[in-house]
Amino acid sequence: MPSPHSLFRTVVDANVPRQTRKTAIDELATAEATTQLRVIAVTSGLAGPYRRQALSALGQCGATDMLERLADDSSLHRSLRKQAKVLA
Repeated sequence: MPSPHSLFRTVVDANVPRQTRKTAIDELATAEATTQLRVIAVTSGLAGPYRRQALSALGQCGATDMLERLADDSSLHRSLRKQAKVLA
């Protein structure tokens, strides 16, 4: 399995096919790379589906504290905060 850093770079690279990026997020979840998943969730330049998938992956990892902090983060889009709250 590629390193979390490599997977993160795959996710944020707009030239990578959508399915490859989604698979990379799944692999980050498998690796419990919560820091990278959090960064994906808060990166406003990424499309919403990737950010939502990253939040779901944080839920899979049991990152409740991180999800609670994201739910309270006013810089995060309202719909993403709601999702974080539900997952926490």
